[in-house]
Formats: sequence, structure tokens, C-alpha cells
Amino acid sequence: MDRVHWIAQKKMLEQFILDFQDPDSGGISERPDDAVAVFHTFFGVAGLSLLGFSGLAAIDPSYALPVNVVGRVFSGKKDQSLVS
Repeated sequence: MDRVHWIAQKKMLEQFILDFQDPDSGGISERPDDAVAVFHTFFGVAGLSLLGFSGLAAIDPSYALPVNVVGRVFSGKKDQSLVS
């Protein structure tokens, strides 16, 4: 995708996403003061990662999954921490 450079006000977009975060549960809602939702939390966090927000794992924009997970899936290696 490689189009993050098209966004002129990255910090404003980050703040916009964070404004929808519930301070108690940490999830992200569709609108301020709405209940948090898994969908909006997932894509809010993915968006923050793509914007380079500090402390988040890098997200593969094609799969909306962490880059290291996508790498493991396509390398065929099993993540032993996920094997029971």
C-alpha cells in the first residue's frame, strides 16, 4: 500500500483515533462515548501502527496482521509459544 506519506497530518489522525478510546477498557469505539467494539479497536490499533505510533508492532497493510506473524505464516515455521 505504501501511501502513509499521503497523510499530511499524521499526528492529528493519531489523536482522532485516540479520542475514540475508552479510558477504562482501552478499546476503541465508532464514536466518542459509544461502547467499544472489537472491529473498531482492531482497525484503530492497526491504523495507529501504520502511522508509526510508538510502542506498537509493525502491521502488514495487506493482511492487517503483525509483520512478524505474516512472516512466520509464509515461512512455514511454527511459533512454539502458540503450540499447546
